[in-house]
Amino acid sequence: MSTKKRAALHAELTRQIRQFIAGAILFNQKVADREGLSLTDMQCMSVLDLLGPSTPGKLAEYTGLTTGGVTVMLDRLERAGYVKRERNPKDRRSVLVHVNPKKLERMSPYYAEINEQMEKLLSEMTVSDVEIVVEFLSRANSIRTDGGL
Repeated sequence: MSTKKRAALHAELTRQIRQFIAGAILFNQKVADREGLSLTDMQCMSVLDLLGPSTPGKLAEYTGLTTGGVTVMLDRLERAGYVKRERNPKDRRSVLVHVNPKKLERMSPYYAEINEQMEKLLSEMTVSDVEIVVEFLSRANSIRTDGGL
């Protein structure tokens, strides 16, 4: 493959990734608005869903918020029933934040159509192609410098 064609493919891939991220952010903002949440609140719950119960310090690391900002966010989410703080059984000095699975389940209908379309797209791809995409995204996620998941 020529250097010029490779550069064009890299540029197009970068554009497509940016478009995917922008679309995901804007869609999640709509869901957050409908649920009376901020986008940061939604992302915190997503982080908790991906990581499992986490300390506020770990949430600060992954979200880029200050520990004070995380405390304010958790207070808001706990009052609304989205998360619960419990004593950390491995460290009495800290707490673990758990996402309320019923609240996450309540948001599932917003994502049902997208999930169905994504499943259809993936089922049309070869296993080898899906493996390549998974490898690419895994490696791309590992190079982020903001704490990443």
